[in-house]
Amino acid sequence: MAKQRKGLVGTAERLLEEVAERAPGAAKRVAKVGRDVAKKAPGVARTVSRKAPGALKGVAERAEPVAKRVAKLGADVAKRAPDVGKRVAKASRDQAASLAKRAGRSPTASRAKTAGKSTAKKASASAKSAAKRTSKK
Repeated sequence: MAKQRKGLVGTAERLLEEVAERAPGAAKRVAKVGRDVAKKAPGVARTVSRKAPGALKGVAERAEPVAKRVAKLGADVAKRAPDVGKRVAKASRDQAASLAKRAGRSPTASRAKTAGKSTAKKASASAKSAAKRTSKK
């Protein structure tokens, strides 16, 4: 190996020299592993194709109970959604009121404005749906 060198540059040079010395052996080992993998691949593919129908059968057997559980969870979420929506809306209104209060505006006016927007939105939606119904006839 090279003479003793000090410092960061010397350490880097020694490291690179060792890598260069060992590279041919490492390359041979990598090539051997590649050949071994290529030899074993057809056998692995056969094993997988042999076991796949059984695995899929197991998945199919479990699918129905899982689907039922998912549907039940979906129903629970749908039942709770209006309540969660109401809580979120209330928190949002309260936060808007506190911001208005901090800004020097009336918090009740802010709440009334929000309620007015909500009522207008509902009226607009019902008018649109009524217009759709009359245009279909």
